[in-house]
Amino acid sequence: MTGRIAELATPDKLGRIVMSSGTSRFHFSYHHLIGIPESLTTGQLVSFELERGSPERAVSVRPKGEGESPAENRYNPREIRYLGFEQIDNIRSYKFQAWSPHEENQEAIVTVDIVLFRRHGIGIQEGPAISLEVVKAAFLESVETKASVWRRALTDDEMLAYLASQPASRKSRKRIRS
Repeated sequence: MTGRIAELATPDKLGRIVMSSGTSRFHFSYHHLIGIPESLTTGQLVSFELERGSPERAVSVRPKGEGESPAENRYNPREIRYLGFEQIDNIRSYKFQAWSPHEENQEAIVTVDIVLFRRHGIGIQEGPAISLEVVKAAFLESVETKASVWRRALTDDEMLAYLASQPASRKSRKRIRS
């Protein structure tokens, strides 16, 4: 994962790493640094792993790119993790986090009007999978944005494409029109 140092660690105090969106924060100790601790500065982009069993604790903290060759980046696509959803009225927002060892982490939010699920006879529980495919496709195309959060709304055509990709028994289900 990657993030920026918000507060440096000392032998007596934990440091803090934040994601570009500011929503995720991780603590790290002076003893979990790789390389020379004095080479790190506040605001610096760093790579790190999460400590097993502790989702808020960073280990193997190192300046971004240290021990990683640029050639690896071309063959190491972003990993995408589903973070959950929020719903306000009829709009459901699916949240994802995308990261690569050589890039700053980015959050992706895919919104959909739940009317689309009913219209196409798609279960609402399939929303994360449909949204994940949209996020993967966007990041495979190397979508670059200055914003720390990438946003996109699902369209009618994407719901139809999802249905078309399903087994024949699924496609023959009656569609409900609203």
